[in-house]
Amino acid sequence: MIPRLELKKIVSSPIVMALLVLFTAFNLYLIYMNAPKSEDVAKINEVIDAYGSLMDQDGRYLLKDSYEIGLESWNARNGKEFESASEFFKAENYYPAMDSGEISDRELEKIVELNVKESILLTAEGLEEQYQKWDLLKSADTQIELFRLEGDAAEMVREQYKSLIPRFEEIKGDQEHLHVFLPGKIFRTHSLVFKTLFGVVLFQIMLLVVLFTAFLTNYEFDQGSHLVTFSTKRGRGLMWDKLLAALSATGMVTAFLLLATFGTYFLTVDYSRLWHLPISTGFMIEPDGNPFISWWDLSFIQYFWLGILLIFVLQVLFTLITFVLSLWMKNSYVVFIVFAILFGLGLLVPGEMPKDSVLSLYTTFNPSSLVLGSKKWWMESGAFTTFKYYEMITAGVWMAGFILAGWFSMKKFHTRNL
Repeated sequence: MIPRLELKKIVSSPIVMALLVLFTAFNLYLIYMNAPKSEDVAKINEVIDAYGSLMDQDGRYLLKDSYEIGLESWNARNGKEFESASEFFKAENYYPAMDSGEISDRELEKIVELNVKESILLTAEGLEEQYQKWDLLKSADTQIELFRLEGDAAEMVREQYKSLIPRFEEIKGDQEHLHVFLPGKIFRTHSLVFKTLFGVVLFQIMLLVVLFTAFLTNYEFDQGSHLVTFSTKRGRGLMWDKLLAALSATGMVTAFLLLATFGTYFLTVDYSRLWHLPISTGFMIEPDGNPFISWWDLSFIQYFWLGILLIFVLQVLFTLITFVLSLWMKNSYVVFIVFAILFGLGLLVPGEMPKDSVLSLYTTFNPSSLVLGSKKWWMESGAFTTFKYYEMITAGVWMAGFILAGWFSMKKFHTRNL
């Protein structure tokens, strides 16, 4: 009963509700502005339906045969001599043909389909060569040079990249990199889903969680009614009810924003043929040219659900951190400011460590770095966070630490003067 009443304080807060609506609207706007067009996705799905997703030698042979027959037929119908579909889209060919009206909408759709097939063929052939040449130890040295790491820190980075080599060989052996996906160099869907949307949702929920947990825990102190409230039968045990209410609200807010955001995204973009394709496919490579190398053989949907799970765990952790701070500070505004400072320190401290010390790597095992690295959770992610169990260790250790801190803080709260 008491936790329900405490939860009602959060639900009836106009600030929390207003922010929830505002954040949802902003996320929908992001999707509207950045999601690939449904017709482009449909073209990729049609290729997968017709030829399968794996573009190995057999897959490429079938697709190339269809492409060449289609191009020959298109040239014959239109009296052209294009050697490739992409040649039609050069400005000197495309605009005169469209302005004169000699190409019908149906013909245009056919040449677009041929262009998609050509792009898939060229990408698959390029990936074979790129992955054979890719040297993870050179990537490690590039990272070391970029961040000017030295001594033990540099050696540890090389060791982590060495431990990733067997997994990279497995990707090549199983041909995970040759599965057709929405092309990353055009749509950047990996960044959109796992950096932009994951990152935005993480910050939004974190802001709400800190806001309502601090507000709820310090409600009596902010209202000046703490001496009366904590002298009742329930007494200081009321804080456990507040924690339970805050955790319940965290779960509800997290579920709502995730459902509203990603429910809309996946209704807008048809991933029906892509759910079970490997997350390490080379077709996802974005303009920076770096492949996505996951530590395990994960499909897109498995990778996505792992990310959702981690978002829930992080929000519970932020609730616990705020609760502990609130038990000591008794002022919601101060708690909010201190939380922001701690979050900022989590980002600044690793950069201030000596570049030859492993501390520069170990200090990135904190929630702030974990939040900012959402684009490359569970995969190769640069000099500081390419550890096989980085996400699990960071979330697990901090969660255990703040469960103990919460228990200790409550014991102190029961005995100290109000």
